[in-house]
Amino acid sequence: MEVYRKHGLHMRTLPPGHSPPAGGELVAGYPFDPVLATVYRRLGGADFGGEFGGQLFLDHVNDQLNGVALRTEQFREEEEPFRSSVFFGNIPGLAYYFAVVPKLADERGRQPVIFVDAYMDRYVLPIASDVDRFFDALSHFVDMLVVDQGYLFDGMPGIHFPTSVPELIARDRRLVEMIATGRFDFIMNLGDEFQDWLARVKSARG
Repeated sequence: MEVYRKHGLHMRTLPPGHSPPAGGELVAGYPFDPVLATVYRRLGGADFGGEFGGQLFLDHVNDQLNGVALRTEQFREEEEPFRSSVFFGNIPGLAYYFAVVPKLADERGRQPVIFVDAYMDRYVLPIASDVDRFFDALSHFVDMLVVDQGYLFDGMPGIHFPTSVPELIARDRRLVEMIATGRFDFIMNLGDEFQDWLARVKSARG
């Protein structure tokens, strides 16, 4: 991601495998997202931001290992959000995960992205209408992060993706429409602390 190079932030990428899964190919029993397929044709995995305070560890997919399938199968449960999700990354060092939801794919097969807190409450935040919009939102967040006072002072940011930036998430109008029309209701389990976050995202619908 160019934004990490621009700001001189930690970024480590791995070379792609010779035959990463194609869009629509079954991975962990679900059609693989076509945008993720494009990502894995370029990268075999990545670490954006470092082990401490990083924003994304992109699961490894190479000739020996399909980390997307492995993590998804490890999480596979009857309960949501695990039953309907394909996991592709996490926030380093934390049980916060990023996943796509194949059953909500659009007519081009592009799947929306959710943020999953896999701690006790297991809540879900819809954060992008497709993987391209996810990386776009993350890039804009990094632009905000590098001018955050806490981050500048001691490297401990006062903002976090995606929980601190509902207005940024709300720029994805297709996602806002999906939330407002209840497309994610079957997978969400929000406590009171995120009702305001959800309301601020939905307010962008006008």
